Amino acid sequence: MEANIIVHTNTTTMVDRISQLPESVVHHILSFLNSPRDLVRISVLSREWFAITASLPYLEFNIHHFELYERNVFFNYVAYTISRFRNQNFCLHTFKITIDEFRDPKEVDAIDECLGLMLKKCMQVLVINDVSHRMSRYRLPDVILSISSLTSLTIKHCDLPSSLMVDGVKFKSLKLLKLVGVRIDEKIINYLANCCTLLEKLYLIFCDGFTKFCVYGHQNLRDVRIAYHKEVERIDIEAPNLSYLFLNKMCQTRDPCMNLAKCKKLTTLTFVTFTYLDTEVLSEFLIRFPFIENLILYIPRDCNKLTFSSDTLRTLALCSRCEFENIMIDAPNLLFFMYSHHPNYPSSHLVRNSAESKTQKVMECYPDDDIGSLWFQQLREFLDKNNGFKVLKLHISASFVDVAELKRIQTPPYELEHIVLELDTIKELSVYTAVVDAVLWCFCPRSLSLTSKFSFINFAERNHVVKFTYDKLLQQEQGQTNIQIVLSSTSKEEKHMSNLTSLLKALPSDQLTQTITFFKLKSRSEGSEPVKGM
Repeated sequence: MEANIIVHTNTTTMVDRISQLPESVVHHILSFLNSPRDLVRISVLSREWFAITASLPYLEFNIHHFELYERNVFFNYVAYTISRFRNQNFCLHTFKITIDEFRDPKEVDAIDECLGLMLKKCMQVLVINDVSHRMSRYRLPDVILSISSLTSLTIKHCDLPSSLMVDGVKFKSLKLLKLVGVRIDEKIINYLANCCTLLEKLYLIFCDGFTKFCVYGHQNLRDVRIAYHKEVERIDIEAPNLSYLFLNKMCQTRDPCMNLAKCKKLTTLTFVTFTYLDTEVLSEFLIRFPFIENLILYIPRDCNKLTFSSDTLRTLALCSRCEFENIMIDAPNLLFFMYSHHPNYPSSHLVRNSAESKTQKVMECYPDDDIGSLWFQQLREFLDKNNGFKVLKLHISASFVDVAELKRIQTPPYELEHIVLELDTIKELSVYTAVVDAVLWCFCPRSLSLTSKFSFINFAERNHVVKFTYDKLLQQEQGQTNIQIVLSSTSKEEKHMSNLTSLLKALPSDQLTQTITFFKLKSRSEGSEPVKGM
């Protein structure tokens, strides 16, 4: 439905307040828009904004933001913006351009002209992406090699300038170089590393043409990421400040010979592999990284017993379907262990959780949707075997759990300080209660946090889940305990309650994420401080 806006101006002259904003403020507002189409739409708000849209310090040309029949519109927009830039003298901070297969030589000339002009505007961040997947790819113009103001350069699926090894590189300020699907050989790798002395981050993602990655004596390099789908024979790095290495091996070849012994600050490693792993292979691999504290591993399911043995390891993330019974951890300084069936686990999450778990050993699990009740028992046996974990975080999205089958196993519950039970995606009341029942059959925590939006059940069912959890915690102590309750939400406001009735009345009617924490207090004299921050 359309809305008609009527402005009455009896004696007051209309004032265009938007146009009176400082240009830097307008640029900041426009930087949140995703495409030229949005820029054109918003330009109607003011008589001056259309000109400003063509002079943004953050500029992106992406042909995928236009419909197929709008190809001419895309190149016209590029041409218009170029014309505006010719007459304006300011610095362009970030420029991103995404192109596809050229249909006319004039289109190549337009992109060359565009890059040539933009690169003269003291640019700091440049991203170039050719998504055509054709055999003959866009070759970058030679002028790109002379831009000394660049601090970040990302090139995807393009060919490097033909004069790269002739005219020299003048990337005096470059700190990040990311090459994706770019043909590159060992000489170019070595040449770029030597020329870019301030380089801190170097990413080679599925770049063909090299079998050896060798960088020596680089003082500023801190982050190296290499993904490859053809054999890499050797990785040699001598960089005293290197702290993070990412290796993604997408081929069934032997692991490269590696020499990183002089990288004494290399404390974080991510390794993705689809080849066979067992304890012997894993030990041989990890011995090359004597200073590792944070390890993220993506490995296949069909692996034999894995033993993680390390005196330096403090955080471990294992993304795999490897069974609990095949995992042994011998790491006396380990503080945090994450086990996930899901491959899209960010390493930054691992570091953050490591910081949260400085006082107690924490295990966090992201199992598949199809886990059965016996999975909880296997987890219980794993914790019993790898003693020392005090806090357990479970992110459960199961669709069915048969607790009756689990209860045939008469094993005492494993004692923990705290459990976090996150149940956001469960859709049925019966599954909610079954998961809670299974967890509290296998584990006996001093405190438990139940986190959920309860999006798929009504308020009466939500209250039933809360009461069920409360009753099960009481049953574990055979009624010889008091339970203190803390209710918190995304607003970080906390409400403290001493009984279930008060909690049920305090639960909000909206479906925001709620965390209900139950603390067992046996008596006033024996009650200890609740476990917080988990």
